[in-house]
Amino acid sequence: MITDEILVKYIVGEAEAHEVAMVEQWRKLDMANEKHLQQFKTLWTESAAVKNHTKVNSDKAWQKVQQRIRTEVKPKAKLVIFNSTWLMAASFALLLGIGVFFFNRNANTKETMLTAIIKDSVQNLVLADGSKIIVREGAFTYPQTFEGSKRKVILKTGQAFFDIAPNKEKPFEITTENTTITVLGTEFEINSNIDITEVKVREGKVRFNTPKGEIILTAGMGAQYNRKTNLLEKLKPESKNTFAYVTGELHFENETLKEVIKDLNQFYHGTHIELENKALENCKITSSFNHDSLETVLNVIALTLNLEIEHTNGSKTILIKGMGCSE
Repeated sequence: MITDEILVKYIVGEAEAHEVAMVEQWRKLDMANEKHLQQFKTLWTESAAVKNHTKVNSDKAWQKVQQRIRTEVKPKAKLVIFNSTWLMAASFALLLGIGVFFFNRNANTKETMLTAIIKDSVQNLVLADGSKIIVREGAFTYPQTFEGSKRKVILKTGQAFFDIAPNKEKPFEITTENTTITVLGTEFEINSNIDITEVKVREGKVRFNTPKGEIILTAGMGAQYNRKTNLLEKLKPESKNTFAYVTGELHFENETLKEVIKDLNQFYHGTHIELENKALENCKITSSFNHDSLETVLNVIALTLNLEIEHTNGSKTILIKGMGCSE
């Protein structure tokens, strides 16, 4: 979470490594964030009480900065003051084209919470315990620091990949609509919407708890809970490219073009690739790609199978054209 405390520590060079990473990531999200940082930096450095200080420890200085913020900067959210020896400041919402971040203080757990709403983008997050989360779509809520006996986060809706830092003494718990996924240290994906929650495990083991019951999933396994039908069932083995958006690698071995296109549309988020006719679905290809652009992948497919690539609908739709292949 980007609090003004963290910004001050960042400005004076006292931020920890993970805090520096958080600020750098936040700065890149939108020019408004960079503008806010520079404006805050100016307010801070211009306050006489903090000039030449190497430690952020002056309540008097912070009072001056607060006064200037109130008069010169319109806050984007409710001001929250924390009981701490460090200077804490206003939490603010970032209304961005790719996502919205909200901050709030949980009165029961005394945890500062951040909610990231991601749309048409991929957001990489590093939590306080070192766990890495890749959110592709949806609303994800997590605390600045983990208090209590469990590490709890919420995936309200959307798709996210979790690489959880091991801690046997403090299990990691993800809550979705009516389900709970508990892990000790593993890699897995959750895809949740108002009706269905899916869990797919890449490494390790998770416990998928639902109103219908619970199921233990290990590497290569997946399960789905349907809230409408109240059914819990295992999923069929996934494509080897299920976690391609995490690794950056795509592997096709004698794969039909129908399945290749399905994986490409999933991997290159926001892409819509179509086949001109059903006869093309039977064409097969064997190839691997590593962090290659969509253009490169499509050119390889076109050259390999003697096909044509056409951009339509203002380049939003990519059409693959050709004679097709026999089974």
